[in-house]
Amino acid sequence: MHRRTFNKILSTGILANSFPIKTMNTTTKKKRYLRPNSNVGLITPSGRITQEKLDKAIANIEALKINYTLADNVMANDGYLAGQDHLRIHDLHKMYADPDIDAIWCVRGGYGATRIVDYLNYELIAKNPKPLIGYSDITVLLNTIYQKTGSPCFHGPVAASTMSDYTIEHLKPLYGLDSKFTISIAAANIEKQTDKSVYQYKELVPGKAKGKLVGGNLTLISSMVGTDHALVAKDKLVFLEDIGEEPYRIDRMLTQLISSGFFEGVRGVILGVFAGCHKKDEHSKTLVEVVGERMSRIKAPSAYGFSFGHIDDQCSFEIGQMAEMDTGAKTISLFP
Repeated sequence: MHRRTFNKILSTGILANSFPIKTMNTTTKKKRYLRPNSNVGLITPSGRITQEKLDKAIANIEALKINYTLADNVMANDGYLAGQDHLRIHDLHKMYADPDIDAIWCVRGGYGATRIVDYLNYELIAKNPKPLIGYSDITVLLNTIYQKTGSPCFHGPVAASTMSDYTIEHLKPLYGLDSKFTISIAAANIEKQTDKSVYQYKELVPGKAKGKLVGGNLTLISSMVGTDHALVAKDKLVFLEDIGEEPYRIDRMLTQLISSGFFEGVRGVILGVFAGCHKKDEHSKTLVEVVGERMSRIKAPSAYGFSFGHIDDQCSFEIGQMAEMDTGAKTISLFP
């Protein structure tokens, strides 16, 4: 659908409870975090879900002693999408506009966020800041909403993720930090794998680096290059992860980011676990060889194998949070 036609639909009210897109007002209220008994809105802004996936998300939220409200179209589907674009936009807008919703948690990633990001009402979001939580395809929403509004966004498990003890312990940033919080690698991620090649920690360019965190899924970040929503990495500490991509594809995406100037002025690069990205061809380079060679081109401190990505034991980061990576100590420290 042509953008002009889509905007007309938004403004004429065909979307129930929709909001006209205006010039964004960046004035925001005091930052909000999760609290015991918070009311979390569960949404599906990208890929469709099954009832089993929704049940798992609800069980996870209840185990955390958090209340929840389901989006109107949480179970909608349109092929591989969780409903048509206007329905997913409606749900996101409604959750931000509702004063009884304290935070918004995406049930899953999948694909679809890039289809709606052009049409979001960023003024509405800026006036109603509240945590947005997710990863993978949600990378687009997290970084774009943060860059355009300053509303708090967290790269962490989706609501239907496996909530391991490590993952739950490392949800602390979602509740707000009073002091420095240091994240170490989850050994269990390595121990339970039959193919450990993409789970091993590797110091690539030794050193320490400090800056504000931005990042997420490599595929999504590379796809945002050249758009109005391109991630700005200069003077930042960038974290990246991916899943199911062969090493040459990781090479291609990192090379695109290098050629686009994305890494110019970056403070450091934190690479998570690229699950399923091991080589499948005997003549292929390994994943670690690829990222090591590409990071040597960037020259900023970098390391591979931190505990985030499409894995059971994963930590959470707030986009824009000040952090320090120490490649030798294998740690990431978050600051209030």
